[in-house]
Amino acid sequence: MKKITTSLLLILFCYLSVLSQDLIVTNDNDSINCKITKVEPGNIFFTFKQGEEYNSTLIPISSVKYHQLEYFQQSEVPKEKLVGYQNYQHLRFGISGGFSYITAKVGESVFPDLVDYVKELKSGAHLGGDLTYYFAEQFGFGLKYYLFSSSNNMDNIYIDDNEGNRRFGKMSDKLKTSFVGPTFSMRVFNHNKSNAFLMNLSLGYMGYSVDKVIIDNYKMTGNTIGSSLDIGYDIGLSENLSLAFQISLIAGTLLEYEWDDGTTKQTIKLEKNEYESLNRIDLSIGLRFNK
Repeated sequence: MKKITTSLLLILFCYLSVLSQDLIVTNDNDSINCKITKVEPGNIFFTFKQGEEYNSTLIPISSVKYHQLEYFQQSEVPKEKLVGYQNYQHLRFGISGGFSYITAKVGESVFPDLVDYVKELKSGAHLGGDLTYYFAEQFGFGLKYYLFSSSNNMDNIYIDDNEGNRRFGKMSDKLKTSFVGPTFSMRVFNHNKSNAFLMNLSLGYMGYSVDKVIIDNYKMTGNTIGSSLDIGYDIGLSENLSLAFQISLIAGTLLEYEWDDGTTKQTIKLEKNEYESLNRIDLSIGLRFNK
C-alpha cells in the first residue's frame, strides 16, 4: 500500500509540474507570473499573458531579484504559445506483425513432386519493431528490425544413396529471414494531426537460415544486403497511441550460403541463374507509441 501511495504521489507531482508556471521577481519587487523558456548568463527569456494576448520577451538578470521555476501550480501560458514550441510528436515506436508472402518463383530445378511443398513455404508470418525520431514534422530517421518465418514438413519420403540403398524418413524446413537497418521516414498528417500517412525507406542487413531435415539434419545460413519500402497509415486512438496498417516490400538476393551437415561445413557459391531471391510482401497491423 505504501508503494502504491508513493507512486500516486509521484504521478501527481509530475502532472502538476507539467501544468506549473514560473515566477520572476524584479528589483522593484514586481512579480511576473510567466513561463521561463531559457536562462542565459545575462538574460532570462520568458512568455507571459497580458490580457488576452501572449508575449515573449527577456529581462536582464541584473534587474531580477530572484526567479523560481514551478512556483505556481496552474499555468496561464499554454505550451503552444511558448517560443520554439513544435506542434508535432518527435518519437515514434512501433510493434507490428502479420502475413508475409515470398514473391520469387519456384526454381526450375525443384522436383515436380516437391513444387507444392515449396509453394507452401512461400507463405508465412512476420513480427518486428521500429523506432523513429522526427527532426521535422514530415521527416525522420530511425531503425527497424523484422523477422519472417515459415515452415513445412512431409512424411514418408525416401532417398537413394550412391550405393543404391534406399532410406525412408521425413522432410521438413524451418525458414527464417531477418532484416535490420536504418530508416528514412516521411509522414503527412491529416488536418487535426490525429492520423498520418507514412512512407519509410530502408537499406540494411538480411540474414537467412533454414533448419532442414531430409531424413538427416542440415542447416543453411547466409546473409546479404537488403532493402525495404513501407507504406502505411496510422489512426490515432489517443494522443500517444495509434493503430497502424502497413504494406511493405522487402528485397534481397542470396549469392552464397553455408551448408552444415553436422560434421562438416562448406560454402556454396551460387551461379547467376541459381541466385536465391528473398523478395517478399508483408501485410502488417500494429500499434504505434508517439511522444
